Amino acid sequence: MKTLKLSLVAILIITIASCSLFKSKAVKQAESKMNFEFSKLDKNGLIKKRGISLAYEFCIPNNETYLDKIKEIDESISIYKSGSGRIGCSNNEILCIGETHNKDYKRILTQIAELEYVKSINESFFE
Repeated sequence: MKTLKLSLVAILIITIASCSLFKSKAVKQAESKMNFEFSKLDKNGLIKKRGISLAYEFCIPNNETYLDKIKEIDESISIYKSGSGRIGCSNNEILCIGETHNKDYKRILTQIAELEYVKSINESFFE
């Protein structure tokens, strides 16, 4: 009986530890701007069910300072000054598209989400 109780307590602790309650403040903030969750990706940034990287898009104001900051965070992010993407960047914004193809994807997305001028980060679908 004592072993059963200990097992149930251990299962309960593991379950609680895996809940979003224990996500860092930065991860919670990033996910609040994203239309997907980090749990969709494995440790290498690949979509768990498909084994491919996830493309994401966001808009920034059309200003070199903001663009430089994005390139500082991740120089591989593609910049489209004339496109609006599915996210719907305005004429005064730059469309940015990145991918989660490396182990730093969580740091990159978290840093992008911390920027006050990035309003949302959406999964990008190429059709």
